[in-house]
Amino acid sequence: MDMSLNKLKVGIVAGILPQAAVELKTRLIAEAQKLGRPVEVVMDWEPPRKDAPDPLFHLRDQKMLSLDASIRLQKEGVDLILLPCVAVQKYLDELQVEITTPVLDWLSAIGEELKVSGAKKVGVLKCAYAQCSASSHARIFAGGAEPVPADEEAQKLTGEAIAEIKASGVTDKAVELLAAAAGRLGTVDVVLPMNEAVALAAPKLAEKGIPVLDTIGILAKAAAASEPKPLPKPFKLGLIGGLGPAATVDLFNKIVKATPAKTDQEHFKLVIEENPQTPDRTACLLEGKTDPTICLYHSAKRLEEDGCDAIIIPCNTAHAFLPYMKRYLKVPFVDMQQTALEDIATRFKEPRIGLLATSGTIKTGIYSKKAEAMGLPLFTPDEEHQKLVMSAIYGPQGAKAGFTEGVCRDELLSAAEYLVREYACNVLILGCTELPLILDETDEFPIADSRVAIVDPTAVLARKVAKLAMSENKKRGTR
Repeated sequence: MDMSLNKLKVGIVAGILPQAAVELKTRLIAEAQKLGRPVEVVMDWEPPRKDAPDPLFHLRDQKMLSLDASIRLQKEGVDLILLPCVAVQKYLDELQVEITTPVLDWLSAIGEELKVSGAKKVGVLKCAYAQCSASSHARIFAGGAEPVPADEEAQKLTGEAIAEIKASGVTDKAVELLAAAAGRLGTVDVVLPMNEAVALAAPKLAEKGIPVLDTIGILAKAAAASEPKPLPKPFKLGLIGGLGPAATVDLFNKIVKATPAKTDQEHFKLVIEENPQTPDRTACLLEGKTDPTICLYHSAKRLEEDGCDAIIIPCNTAHAFLPYMKRYLKVPFVDMQQTALEDIATRFKEPRIGLLATSGTIKTGIYSKKAEAMGLPLFTPDEEHQKLVMSAIYGPQGAKAGFTEGVCRDELLSAAEYLVREYACNVLILGCTELPLILDETDEFPIADSRVAIVDPTAVLARKVAKLAMSENKKRGTR
């Protein structure tokens, strides 16, 4: 097979056992050359911690080191990751779900080699603390070969050999220890090293006539012949929060409720970039105070760098700054106003819309311009009643001060009643994300001798992004 035009960039997690990683690199380059395939190898040398108090800590140290190294290698743009560590191979699924660069399944590659060899009885050379999970067993022995486990003495000898190899390399002492351990396996077709240090000694054991499987060679050969493709990434939503904090919690809660999930794992990924120090949007638009553009952009940029597929902002007034940010971001925003207006146009036959929002939102026309473009009549309070709306949001007993009943509710209802009586509005938009903390979404709200719909843009947005996330994950085959 001619792969000369198909260059391969491979990352090796090298820090767990550098000797095995170096040998793997050498063997990989040799195997690629046989195929006429250009290969570039990137090594990540982060060493493991040495202070694990027990085997479980040691294993989880290896897992986390493997993830850190794999993330760095993914950022380096490798096509494939190799993990020459048998212990972590047992938990490959836990690692693979966190990254999109494929990690070559060493144990399955060994299983394929055993199947091809026709081996019937396989002696398993491992130390006492190494455990073979059901998943690992299935991947290695899928071809039907019978595993022959090492007895207690063979495990003890193997453990001593592993310690010797890690300290001094493949010494004569290490080889003798492993040869003695292999001898205790009885009559087998092949000996399987279930440790990367033992695998390093395979050539020396073969020289002694021991039918040992060259597992490092198997990994190198499989990697050189592979055609890796990036795995699909689960949908991730980014939320710029803190505008204000209560509105952020409210939207997140609505997203959770809008998601048709029966378990924690059926929910989709969501990142909240909470920054309550973002300058006030309304103060900027009405009074020329601090511009929040840089702050909002930085929040959005962090979400983009975190791999978010879409971004939402639970602040209506902040949407006035989106046109500036969009020019510098690759990730799209889901526009809350557009979403709410589209929902109204779909659900109501002849809507007459009243907008309850901050003066900054009204001044910028981020609702009115979109409504006009859609042919939807939209009305706002007069100056007197707009002051009541602002007080319900910003006043000493307003929503941003933590109030949802009493004065703030009375002020908001007074403005709502004005819109219904003055303009015959039959749909009222809660156009500030603090206002749904005061009034609930409903299609039958009694006011001014009428019944009107209260539309909560955050609830509409929550339903839209939940539907989007579930649809994307289904399409991608992810969760």
